[in-house]
Amino acid sequence: MKCWAKCLGHCRDGISGEHYISAGIINDESVTVIGFPWCRDEPRTIGLNSAVANVLCTGHNSALSDCDNEAGRFSKSLIEAYLQPLGNHATTLNGWLLEKWALRTFVNLGYVQALHQEQPNVIEPPEWLVRYIFWNQSVPDGIGLYHVSDTVGPDNLDAGLFWNAVQAIEEPNEVMGLVMVFYGVRFVVTVAPGRSEDRIRKMGVVNRFDFSKSQIVYRPTSITFVSSNAGKKCITLQW
Repeated sequence: MKCWAKCLGHCRDGISGEHYISAGIINDESVTVIGFPWCRDEPRTIGLNSAVANVLCTGHNSALSDCDNEAGRFSKSLIEAYLQPLGNHATTLNGWLLEKWALRTFVNLGYVQALHQEQPNVIEPPEWLVRYIFWNQSVPDGIGLYHVSDTVGPDNLDAGLFWNAVQAIEEPNEVMGLVMVFYGVRFVVTVAPGRSEDRIRKMGVVNRFDFSKSQIVYRPTSITFVSSNAGKKCITLQW
């Protein structure tokens, strides 16, 4: 496979092993995966160093290290918050970097045919999206990261990242984004122009979760966990 950022030019140092999902968010030496072309229906556990694909050149891969680092900080802040349930916890993160990490993950999964179990073809990212991820070129309002409110508890606090493709209501074969459940925190990242709150609600019930009843916030400034018997946890996102 070729570098999916080749439209920018300046590829260098050959193709590199890009983690499907940033290694910094995984606090283990192995990972269990399902949905890739080589494990469509049955989960497989592989070493973290093997969870890679040749989808970016070394130069473009290293250029996104800040996004990887911010995703790692987000993961660490969630783990710390959950390990100290009685105490208060506050973290400030860069929303732009976290959004670009989510978009990059969407592109990676589309490029290796892993957005959903029936994805037939490689999805090449449009040039405007690549330019935003790498060069911060402006994109239309509504493209990017949405937070979806949810109740976080023992039944949905599985470690790691889980995802589902978001397919357009009008064109079911068109993938417009990705649902990401990250240690119980639910996001949607979308590449569809225009605000997507209503589109997301119209998804209805997916994997036993009802999007129609959730509060959905585009580029949230904070994510707060409130409980009657635990400390307040707050993640502030700066945009």
